[in-house]
Amino acid sequence: MSQLTETQDTSEHAQLAKLCSTIRGKLQFMDYLVRAAVADVERFQEEPEAGTRIFIRQLIEMHSSNLAVECENMRMVGELCGQLETIIHNTVNSFDHPTADSFDDHKAGTLGSFEGQNGDGA
Repeated sequence: MSQLTETQDTSEHAQLAKLCSTIRGKLQFMDYLVRAAVADVERFQEEPEAGTRIFIRQLIEMHSSNLAVECENMRMVGELCGQLETIIHNTVNSFDHPTADSFDDHKAGTLGSFEGQNGDGA
């Protein structure tokens, strides 16, 4: 593997890890918003005081608004899928169409050559 390919793989991996972390954070925040909205709806339905009901209603509206915005921002899931497809496509292509460098890298590896790798002792 050439140094350029190795650097590109490391960069892709770092970018993918960052994107996954961001998505997990957004999903956790969305989970919080859903739970908070449901709990506040229950509080709203049980609250007898009008002033408190107004406050709780505003909280529910805020949770709902934030949840709608977060749903719109989930385009990152599409970006993740695109990156995964690109990585798989590039990996499949590198195995289907190996370059001379990939053979040179293999020869320079721990086995030293292709000979004797199939167990024939040659």
